[in-house]
Amino acid sequence: MHFESIPGEKGAQLVFGLEWRAYSAKGGRAERCRYAQDLGATHFVEIKAKDETIAGFCELEPAQRKGGKLYSAAARIATLDRVRRRPAVLVVIQNQERVHVVLVLRGAVSVDEDVALNALADRREEIEDQCAKAGLTLATIGHGAQLHALDESFELRELLVARTVGFIKKMPVAVPTAVPMLVIMGALFFVAKQAIEALNPPPPPPAPPPTFMQEYQSAVMRTLAAPAPLAKLLAPQLLARFGAQESNFSGWQFEKASCAVSGPCVVTYKRQGGTFKEFDARAPESIRPVAFNPDGWHLTTRGPQVTVAERVALADSKSWPTQQALIKALQTDPQRLSTKPDTLDSHGYVVDIKPAERLIARQPMAGEVQGPLVQRGTWQIDGYKWQSALLARLPDNMALDTLDVELKEDGTGVHFTAKGKYYVLN
Repeated sequence: MHFESIPGEKGAQLVFGLEWRAYSAKGGRAERCRYAQDLGATHFVEIKAKDETIAGFCELEPAQRKGGKLYSAAARIATLDRVRRRPAVLVVIQNQERVHVVLVLRGAVSVDEDVALNALADRREEIEDQCAKAGLTLATIGHGAQLHALDESFELRELLVARTVGFIKKMPVAVPTAVPMLVIMGALFFVAKQAIEALNPPPPPPAPPPTFMQEYQSAVMRTLAAPAPLAKLLAPQLLARFGAQESNFSGWQFEKASCAVSGPCVVTYKRQGGTFKEFDARAPESIRPVAFNPDGWHLTTRGPQVTVAERVALADSKSWPTQQALIKALQTDPQRLSTKPDTLDSHGYVVDIKPAERLIARQPMAGEVQGPLVQRGTWQIDGYKWQSALLARLPDNMALDTLDVELKEDGTGVHFTAKGKYYVLN
């Protein structure tokens, strides 16, 4: 678990990392005691839903609960209006090199954990797959300078609005009177179940495990079903849109921007003599919401909306270059351009291509592979805005994941860092 002090409340703290369970509101006391015993919990917090109770459990040492009140951060998040009205909401809050992760499904807390910043991408992919399988539309809300691909920003002050919500209480010592009856009923149910199983024939044998090609085809469908916009179209388009904007606005100068493959970009401005009040008064609706940084020198706004027109398509795989052909095309002199007067110079243009890997880790048995297999690798290209013509020449097997744009302080201009994935046939 992780503890954060609450400003303005002496000794009060927000707690992340509880274990959450749901049970019927009727007879909830017995269910609560059962879960607390299974989890070894000493304290709990409850959220009342329509027909059930959502409870979070934790084990607290005397030193952790001494001197003040404790509140569940996940419980406060789950009761926010913009969270309750959505089927699935993922809230990510960066805390230096760690990230608090809270997933709320139909008003119930499903995930309340703390992960490393470099492990967040894999954890988000697992949660997105879980929601997709359940048919739930997931909205991602977050707070943190290094968090990208967010649908909306999250303000930490939202955790302080409902100050009485999420109070963590100590488990009552008394054993509920219904527990003995539940034990007897459970024993009778077990005996009846054993008797029914003895009279019924054994179930049919389980279905055979999927073959290598079946697993591979499922992996291909999952991989290319995710957003995979063509880098040669989307990256130059975004760079052109930033180039058309003014770099200075009401005493603030454009510093950097981060774009994912969906939702709006996030733009950061640096103070150049202006004030927060002046910027807020003149900011058009198209760049709102405006978030002011506590350091007094930066603010973030809504940037251009990312629109994906064409994606990497498996139907075009016959025209994809091989991995070696891709490396030769992107990392040799022809792609870096020459130094002739009638062409661009290659200054500052760097291409990094990582080796491609299989989509599934399983090793195929002899004779299981049928035809060439799709492999996936990652790439990164650094350069300047005037070199966007090089990005427009990228092949059709390269997809864009993120684009970061920065106005260099050394006067060299607008620098970009494009990252993504490429697909090849082995």
